[in-house]
Amino acid sequence: ALAAPTVTYKLFVTGKSGVGKTALVAALAGTPVPPVHHETLGIEATTVYWPAKPRASGRPVIFQLHFWD
Repeated sequence: ALAAPTVTYKLFVTGKSGVGKTALVAALAGTPVPPVHHETLGIEATTVYWPAKPRASGRPVIFQLHFWD
């Protein structure tokens, strides 16, 4: 059987301080959401592998999402 192809995206998450960017990325990655707001210093990179089966092709695809927060 053929392995599912991987499609890679780099997503830069930007916005005002304290609006929930880090919490959003944590929730999508399935990691604990920080209970208290701490300003992110620099850039925090998180990689999420998201399997999907697009309706158009019906073939499974794995999305590799690199979130930069």
